[in-house]
Amino acid sequence: MPPHYRATAVLAVLGLALAARASADPAGFAFLEVPAGARASALGGAYASLAQGAEAVYWNPAGLSGTRGVELAASHYEFFQSLRHDQFAIATHRLGGGLAASIRAQYSEPITARDEIGNEIGSFGSHDLDFALGYGAVVAPGLSLGGATKYVRERIADDAAGTWAFDLGAGWDPGSPGGLQLALAAQNLGPAAHFTIDGAQGEPVPLPAAVQGGCSYARGLGPTLGLRAALEARLTRGRNGIGLLGAELESPGTGAALRLGWRLNDSASTLSVGAGYALHALRFDYAFVPYRLDLGDTHRLSMAARF
Repeated sequence: MPPHYRATAVLAVLGLALAARASADPAGFAFLEVPAGARASALGGAYASLAQGAEAVYWNPAGLSGTRGVELAASHYEFFQSLRHDQFAIATHRLGGGLAASIRAQYSEPITARDEIGNEIGSFGSHDLDFALGYGAVVAPGLSLGGATKYVRERIADDAAGTWAFDLGAGWDPGSPGGLQLALAAQNLGPAAHFTIDGAQGEPVPLPAAVQGGCSYARGLGPTLGLRAALEARLTRGRNGIGLLGAELESPGTGAALRLGWRLNDSASTLSVGAGYALHALRFDYAFVPYRLDLGDTHRLSMAARF
């Protein structure tokens, strides 16, 4: 069996296993489901087939094979209810592929604590952390594979829970005209965590294990414009399966890009828009993501650099 078929078969089996568990109780560590990077957010999260270089450590570690030199990627989000979400990744070309390290953090401003009858008794905070190491390389013509291991931790007031997880990914360039890319990634695979409260171990908090796959296609629209579109699907433990659509109109000559994303069957958000500007080895991105259920809107900023 050719290598790309074997890789696809392995990830497909993981996808079927997750599908069988999708009706289970909702998972914890929800911050891992926030699309990493403003460009990816503007494209509705349809990014497993597009992520290359440092950003790929969050989406599909097979995309680390595209790392050139040293790459940096950083993002900052402003969320509802005084939540902040930050990401930073660094990648370099090593060992015949791309090697990356990343950190992702979600944290809150102080939250008022109250007793049983509603009196204020102080304040507390919360934070979520994800530390990851990833590697991806081309293993056969057109085929790239990658993996990442990470430690995930969640703290609320004085109680914390942590666990290990790993991601797997595959990308395939069939060599057809137009820049078609196929991708499949399995994310957040690992054991459940447990909070310890008053010396007793609490109920298991499972990871939001997920499979995301799909394709992207690039096409020139004349000498000054290009269009890139992505169509993907995501299945996450304990949540509805969602469809992801993204489109990016870019002008290579000026470095400007406009983006639009749509999430089908997502109860939290649907439409997203954004823009980007690339200057030599620097890229700046912005995304606006409105939320349903009166949860407010989010503004997301990212930058990427290559040295």
